[in-house]
Amino acid sequence: MSGRRWLRIASGVCLLIASLLVVVQSQFPGGDRNHLYYATSLVAVFGYLFLTSRPQEDETDTFWWW
Repeated sequence: MSGRRWLRIASGVCLLIASLLVVVQSQFPGGDRNHLYYATSLVAVFGYLFLTSRPQEDETDTFWWW
């Protein structure tokens, strides 16, 4: 894989897993809420990595979702 394409794929997979963790942990009543905050922080970090890790050939004047 070229350039930062591996980072985009890895951060996208981790973003999906962290999002699922947030959903699952929010379903448990009571308990320790620190795990939910940690998972939410992971979503923010992996979301940032996913949105900023565009390969050089994709860096044109297009929107990030295209």
